[in-house]
Amino acid sequence: MGYHGQLVVSGVREETVVNIAITGGTGTLGRALIAQFLKDGVERVVSISRDEVKAGDLRAAYPGEQRLNVFLGDIRDRERLKLAFHGVDTVVHAAALKRVPVGEAYDSLELIKSNISGTVNVVLAALEAKVAKVIIVSSDKAVHATNLYGATKFTAECFGIGANAYTYPQGTRIACVRYGNVWDSRGS
Repeated sequence: MGYHGQLVVSGVREETVVNIAITGGTGTLGRALIAQFLKDGVERVVSISRDEVKAGDLRAAYPGEQRLNVFLGDIRDRERLKLAFHGVDTVVHAAALKRVPVGEAYDSLELIKSNISGTVNVVLAALEAKVAKVIIVSSDKAVHATNLYGATKFTAECFGIGANAYTYPQGTRIACVRYGNVWDSRGS
């Protein structure tokens, strides 16, 4: 039972994807992707989230769904990511701290640790786990960044794209997509 949809990276249709991991899998985008991938017949979907309540809610939303593996984990923990990425073909990196005011107050270092260092961990863990593709979900705020959040996402993009120099064509391919605000998402 393989994936029947098509994954598009940089405008090029890619081969079949059957095992997908999503960081931030309990967030608005993560949950929507999980629902779509399961509907489309993906063989295995791994959700990674540090929110134990939302992870429990995600498990409860799919009772008995053997294709869904819900991992508690933080993108700041590369070893945990390597375990979660074992046997995965594609990683969609959607986890991030996203609220602009957070980065402009007392928690700016937390944005740097999650959005930049966390992305570095995701990419390196994917390389070590021999994942074929990583899609880094960035933000429209990365364009001519005017706040720390946008700057951290732009920096993460630069790292991800630059890492292709070491990995492609023999190893992991890394792409970035920019995602805008979503009505009714948490913090929108």
